[in-house]
Order: sequence, then C-alpha cells, then structure tokens
Amino acid sequence: MLDHCKKTILVFLLLGSVFVILANGQGTPAASVENPAAPPTNDPKEIVRRAMEMDQRNFELARNYTYQERRVLKMLDKHGKQKRQQIETFDWTILYGEPYARLIQKDDKPLEAKDERKEQERVDKFIAKRKNESAEERKKRLDKQEKERREDRAFARDVVNACDFRLAGEDQVVGRDVYVIAATPRQGFHPTQPHAEILPKLKGRVWIDKEDYGWAKIQVETIDTISWGLFLVRIHKGSQVTLEQTRVNNEIWLPTKLLVTGGARVALLMNANADLESDYSKYKKFSAGSRVLPGVTEVEPEEKGPAPK
Repeated sequence: MLDHCKKTILVFLLLGSVFVILANGQGTPAASVENPAAPPTNDPKEIVRRAMEMDQRNFELARNYTYQERRVLKMLDKHGKQKRQQIETFDWTILYGEPYARLIQKDDKPLEAKDERKEQERVDKFIAKRKNESAEERKKRLDKQEKERREDRAFARDVVNACDFRLAGEDQVVGRDVYVIAATPRQGFHPTQPHAEILPKLKGRVWIDKEDYGWAKIQVETIDTISWGLFLVRIHKGSQVTLEQTRVNNEIWLPTKLLVTGGARVALLMNANADLESDYSKYKKFSAGSRVLPGVTEVEPEEKGPAPK
C-alpha cells in the first residue's frame, strides 16, 4: 500500500492534471502548428486546440529526455502552520518504454546505504521483470497503456466540454509572448468519464505561447471542496495548482515547477493538510536508443529485445 505521503502526492497530481491532461487529448482537428501558413487567431477555443496539437508532439519528444525532480511535501496543522516536511529527489528516465523514477536523495543528502540498496533492488526487479516478459504479458501491458491513453483523450474531451474559454489578454512568460486564456465552468456540463465530476468545481488560466502554442504556464483553482471516497480525501476550496514550463533545446516545452497550495486532507492515512512543491531540472536528451540510470547498466530499446548488457 502507498504510504500517506505518496497517496497525498497522487491526490495533488490528479488535481493538477486537469488542464495538463489536455496534452493527451484529441479535440477538433486544428491548423497544424508546424504549418507557417496557419492563420493567426484570437479565438480562445482555436488557440486551445492548437495547444493540444502541439502538446501531442511535445509528448512524443519528452520520451527522449531524462531529468531530476526535487519534491518538497509540507505537512501543515489546521491553522496552516508547517509541522514538518519531507524532501525527496528523483532521477527520472524511460526504461522499456515507461517513465521510471529512482530516489537518489532524501532531505538533499545522498541516500543511506540501506536505502540505496533498496532502490537498486527495485531497479533490478523491474529490469528482470521486463527482460523475462512473455509475448502475452507484453501485449497485456501495451494494451493497458493504450487503454489509458484512450481514457486520457476521453477525459480531455470532458475538460473541453466542461469549460468556457475566454481570451483574457496577452503576457510574457520566460521571455516569450503568450496568450492568456481563462477557463470557467460551463453550465449544463454532463461528465462522461471517471473523476470528470470534479470539473465544475475548478477554474483556471493557461498561458499559451503565441509562436508555437506550447503550454508555458497552467493554473487551476478549486471553487468548491472536492471529495473522494466518502470524504476520505478532501481538497479544500481555494486550493491552487500551478505548473510552469520552459522551452528546452528550441524544440520542446518541459516543466520547471509544480506548486500546490491550499492543502489537502487524506483521512485515515494522514490527519493533516499538506502542500507540495516540485522543481524539475537537469534535462538531458538521449539521441541513442538507450536509457541509463545511476547504478544501472545500459538497457537496449524494447524493439531490439530489451536486456541489460
């Protein structure tokens, strides 16, 4: 079972993904963002559709990048005062076609020997499982991934249908000109996907690059309390999730910061509120078809018969 901190992080990421998940959506076909003849537009829906299309390409390119994430989870009392915090740093890569996170630091210090052994055992177990995977198991895994992608696309359609988009102005983010799009709940929305019932309880803004329609910044705020599982999980009204991104290698938009404020409560697991801040850095592109983790030997890409050397 997930420990309470990991469970809380999953709750936060679910909230934060409401607009980010547009990246996996397939809305109405838009003019290609790579087509220089695509006419300029001030239509907020069209801008969002072009951003969704751009992020489809972004999603594929991101599979060639590794990075580090420094995650700070702050536990708060009922008055919002910090009681304690947990800091973990992860090295993210792609192994056998899947994102993989290896814990490399706690509280900004290298892991103790016992924790390092535990992480190495986890990596070895993952590699062994993929190495010995049968054709039937591989098909089942890939089918599950495809099912999740279809569900993401369906959820993205619910996000679009749940929102009224308005061009709120223009701005600059990381030195680039952006559109500012406001999103508010649409009257009469009927969810079709699991968890989509939370959408009418959210509003947000997205900052979209005017040149290539990349997501430069996304901000979501709860306008009502969100609960799951007979109130076992509660995200308070007024909580905010902010995702900031930057353009890397002049080809892709990647996250630099995820900030969740306002707190969430996970009953039974944790009788406290929590805020979350993640910083992303050290992006590296791998042009060769292999991925490397600290302490792990090189792994061949899946199509070549994955196996550690």
